Amino acid sequence: MSGIVTLLTDFGMRDGYVAAVKGVLLSRAPGLIFVDVSHDIPPGDVAAAAFALLQAAPHFPAETVHLAVVDPGVGGPRRGLAARVGEQLFVGPDNGLLTHLAVDVPVVAHEITSPIFAPRDASPVFHGRDVFAPVAAFLAQGGAAAAVGGQVTSDSLERLELPQARATEQGWDGAVIHVDHFGNLISNVRVEPESRGEVVLGAERMPLVRTYSDVPAGSLVAVRGSTGRLEVACNGGSAAELTGATRGDVVTLRVLQRS
Repeated sequence: MSGIVTLLTDFGMRDGYVAAVKGVLLSRAPGLIFVDVSHDIPPGDVAAAAFALLQAAPHFPAETVHLAVVDPGVGGPRRGLAARVGEQLFVGPDNGLLTHLAVDVPVVAHEITSPIFAPRDASPVFHGRDVFAPVAAFLAQGGAAAAVGGQVTSDSLERLELPQARATEQGWDGAVIHVDHFGNLISNVRVEPESRGEVVLGAERMPLVRTYSDVPAGSLVAVRGSTGRLEVACNGGSAAELTGATRGDVVTLRVLQRS
């Protein structure tokens, strides 16, 4: 066990919700190391949370526990999960948060049903504090996920319905799947490090180059982002504001050079 627990929520920092979750974790497992992935996920935006997990989780030590609570269905029929995905552990609702991570890696998931971790007096509107935090503390101390409830099949996990990139004779047709803090438009098209070409987004055309500063300030540019996906950016500005594009908008890559 690593003793590390990351937290990803849409709780914000204005209220005491994040502190309450950390209080439960520390009460059950003193000495934990906390890493706040983000608490600024737009309320209920599971797709944004799933992408944030993709950006962060693979870079943590094995056995890190990732507590992800973006849970618009809290208290409803959705399942609560404790899951091992590769060498990482995840706790949270079964609502698509693992969509990007549970690909081509072993997944062993358990539904949280044990009355020890899902007590009758748990708040139906704050499972992050009363259900998921106790489970995360348990796993962070080396507890077995099997203790929280029965195993569920990996193919039964909820997955987000995301657009799929499509190969063309010239390159790829894809779509924007995430807009980051800088206004960069991240697509579902994977590109090789040395690929060069032209990218089309709506009425805009821009070169696919190595980095943002390869074009003048204020210009649109396409680069291979840090997750290996094609992203449209603006050198020194926001591509989202400049283009008005958002999730789901079509992005076309015409490859001129491959490594």
